[in-house]
Amino acid sequence: MPSPPYKYQIKALAQAVWKESTRDRALLSLSASGIILLLFSIILGKMAVGGSDRVIQNMGMWVIGTWGLISSAYIGANLIRNEFQRQTAYLILSRPVTRTVFLMGKFLGMVMVISTIFMILVCVWLIIMAAKSIPITLSHFIAIGFIWGEWILLAAFSLLLASFTSPVMQVFCLTGISFLGHWARDLKAFAGQLDSPFLRQIFEGIYYVLPNLEAVNFRDAALYNQPISSILMIEASGVLIGWILTSLIAASLIFSRRKLL
Repeated sequence: MPSPPYKYQIKALAQAVWKESTRDRALLSLSASGIILLLFSIILGKMAVGGSDRVIQNMGMWVIGTWGLISSAYIGANLIRNEFQRQTAYLILSRPVTRTVFLMGKFLGMVMVISTIFMILVCVWLIIMAAKSIPITLSHFIAIGFIWGEWILLAAFSLLLASFTSPVMQVFCLTGISFLGHWARDLKAFAGQLDSPFLRQIFEGIYYVLPNLEAVNFRDAALYNQPISSILMIEASGVLIGWILTSLIAASLIFSRRKLL
């Protein structure tokens, strides 16, 4: 039984994003700067008194996490805009390609690109840890896996924002989602201490509207070699899958109703 045509369309669109990104000097520079910072953690580790292993692990996970935000913001801000500036989007959508297929192809291409950057940074970090004889535990791989999941989540949000905002607003909003998502629990605790009901409702609203990214953050567990329960991993997976699907569905609905001409 032949596969539906949309599968080939999504694959072709994703491959086009991949090929274009491999020629993007900014992305190559982004990967190189991440590697340099990871190598710089060795120097910082030597300067630390009795805590070089912790510095290398902390800085490694910080670089990998932060570069996910930067990569998703950059690719998302330029992905759809460049298509319309070069008018290639009109050519693609004039064919029997739906707008949903167009977006899913772009998203899959984004995932391919950021996953490549992610794997490069992770491999360099693991090599550094092995060279410094730092024990690599299962908690490290779990933490790394959920950081990758956060990258994909940010890519989905980036695509959603790019479907209806300008590149500047897209980068600004995505950065806010990332930071506030990691501060979600603190915002809720802060809201409980406020005397003003109005402000309390605002901060609690932010807590419930934004994804709780701390639910997928297992970096401390990896740093201190603490076991991670299956329940926490299932909850974290649910957060990632739920928000990724929600973002993609919202992006498809918005882009389908967008006036292109």
